[in-house]
Amino acid sequence: MELLAPAGSFPAFEAALEAGADSIYVGVPGFNARALSRDFTFAEIDSMIRQAHGQGVKVYIAMNSLVKESELPAALDALSCLEQLRPDALILQDLGLLYIARTWFPDLSLHASTLMSIHNSTAAMELTNLGVERVVLARELTIEEMAEIHQKTDAEIEVFIHGAMCFSYSGLCMFSSLHGGKSSLRGQCVQPCRRHYSWQAPGKTQRDGGREKDTKYLFSMNDLCGVDFLPALRDAGVSCLKIEGRMKSARYVANTVAAYRMALDSMDEPVEEQGRILNEAHKLLDEAMARKRSSGFLLADRPTGAITPQQSGNSGQLLGQVRGVQQERTRDGKNQLTLQIRLQGQVSEGDRLRLHNEKTGERISFTLRYLQIGGQRRKAGSSGQNAQLSLGADLKGRSGRNFRGSLFKVDVGSRIVAERTGRKRSKKLSGRKIFADTRKVEEILNHLSWKRGDGKAKHSARRKGAPEDSRAGRRGSRKELPWWVAVSAVADVRQRLPVRAARILLPLTRDNMRSLDQLGAKIKKYRGRIIWRLPPIIHEADLDWYVEQVRQLATTGYSRFELGHCSQYGLFTSLQDGKHQQRLELYGQYSLNLLNSAALHAAGHLGFQGGLFSLETEAENLTAAISHFKWQRGRGRPQQRMKLGLYVYGRPPLFTARLDSDQYNYRRQIVSPKDEQYTLEHTNGLTLARSTLPFSLLRWQRELTTMGLDYLLLDLTGGPIRKEAAAASALLAGGGKRIPVLSGNFQGTLV
Repeated sequence: MELLAPAGSFPAFEAALEAGADSIYVGVPGFNARALSRDFTFAEIDSMIRQAHGQGVKVYIAMNSLVKESELPAALDALSCLEQLRPDALILQDLGLLYIARTWFPDLSLHASTLMSIHNSTAAMELTNLGVERVVLARELTIEEMAEIHQKTDAEIEVFIHGAMCFSYSGLCMFSSLHGGKSSLRGQCVQPCRRHYSWQAPGKTQRDGGREKDTKYLFSMNDLCGVDFLPALRDAGVSCLKIEGRMKSARYVANTVAAYRMALDSMDEPVEEQGRILNEAHKLLDEAMARKRSSGFLLADRPTGAITPQQSGNSGQLLGQVRGVQQERTRDGKNQLTLQIRLQGQVSEGDRLRLHNEKTGERISFTLRYLQIGGQRRKAGSSGQNAQLSLGADLKGRSGRNFRGSLFKVDVGSRIVAERTGRKRSKKLSGRKIFADTRKVEEILNHLSWKRGDGKAKHSARRKGAPEDSRAGRRGSRKELPWWVAVSAVADVRQRLPVRAARILLPLTRDNMRSLDQLGAKIKKYRGRIIWRLPPIIHEADLDWYVEQVRQLATTGYSRFELGHCSQYGLFTSLQDGKHQQRLELYGQYSLNLLNSAALHAAGHLGFQGGLFSLETEAENLTAAISHFKWQRGRGRPQQRMKLGLYVYGRPPLFTARLDSDQYNYRRQIVSPKDEQYTLEHTNGLTLARSTLPFSLLRWQRELTTMGLDYLLLDLTGGPIRKEAAAASALLAGGGKRIPVLSGNFQGTLV
């Protein structure tokens, strides 16, 4: 099995080489899902590829961020540069980039990122059919499920073996984006899963002070560690083991890679020798300063050790509790914090530390430059000593005696030397430039109806989100957009809805299929309007059931389905080829993450008749993408039947997770450190977290009719149908000014 190591810095890259990695992955400038780290330049990536190849090590490039419409030209430049550098593979998430890379850059090998939520054999098979050479499976799968995917497909399988775990399925987390515009799908996650939460006391409201005193880290996953299960993973058909950590230090990379190298090389040794080497491997991992470790989902789909609710989920060695912080201005006008702490471990000037504000969840990372013990400056302090640490930072008014926090050491002082070495290498390469093939990029942009200098849209858009002169906009403004309404149960189809529904969406569940058998005659008149919704996650054990239900529905006259994953069209392939089957209409949910016009083209080529645009979008990005997409459709090219919709009301899951813990009191409200309220529910094998505030864009209903959209979606599945219908009706009638809602990034900026 191949051992794949992360590198977010030159020292980490060189540590991975020295420790025995078979391959290394780094991020492409501006378009990788660890955008909070420093980007390498293309010249630096070129030098790393040359150095690695000289030692027989592969280099993969992570370009696994979603791309906004205005970023497409820069993304094409990046692909052109990468084509020249000839990395061993490119790791992608965005359907638009996948479409572009496969069409215009055929020499680039492609891997499907774990952000595509590849969780069953259908997903692995269909992405392989699209030209992806390797799929990185979701971290929620068991070894048994991995083996089944391997047996049913020809896909080359890569899995995460060690490192940080997200609570939500990667690619389905909306929390960080809808609460602040920082998208986890674009590498900007603020990690709301690492915060502490309180349960609302039964029968109490937040105004009553009904929050329980006991706060817990309900969603903070322990790190994954699979070093003890390598033979089982080999037997399951896994080709590549991936270590998470492009934000981690060179020390972490060195220790972790060395540990797994030892374990891999000893798999065929006698049992006693394997045991001895695994003990040595665990010692190395203990010294890597990461979080508490667990086996994740490798052994069970309901693991007991995945979270430790009483621990914060910070990585590193705990140095102690901070009781009070002084914040002052230095002579040069900068902010300076002074911490008083009784040390629980050794610390030295030059160590990398992280301060965790227990009340807000805010984290500040810094390098210790000044340490005092007993009023005297010291190079180092040890456990039991009272220390004073100074750092330049701003707690935005949350300092003082009431401050409560924890201090962690996340790396040792050798980091300063390593950073200095990295800066020297960067400076040496700073004069080298890698240039894109301008002619080729312009050809692709022309195909996508872009021109260099277009800015953010083919036609200008007003800041408030309504285009002034868009042709698509003028067409769309002549009539009210059709309403599509999603309901939870078959019986809800007969309920009075807030709008006249051109289409009614029903989730494809066991309960609904039973209800359909019982109420079939009573809802027969609605058949022409019903669209059956597939969930974004279909576990392998349930796959055959969904295949059978789709076939049964299609043979009884239901021809419309909404898919939750880009690969689910594979469930319909045999039906589409049947001589006596009516034509099926396939639509995409917002979980397809269609954020740019290239992604819309990709969905159209896959056979989707329509789809919802990304839930994360800004108004300006939406207008620009539709403008380019529909402008191309009218340039004498074959008409694409892709209808474009937008989710404008509902309570979308902020987390979509597999973990079902005994710690969770479903249907009870939880409260964040910022007094935000949420509910947890467990349904169809998934744990969902929803905000008590609805998501709504209904206040911009008039502007939405001018953007070139084809339909608007009201989602009433987030609560009791009557309650949700009443809330949507109030907002439609103008009550949105009085009802608090979430509007995501629509009038903000998605970063």
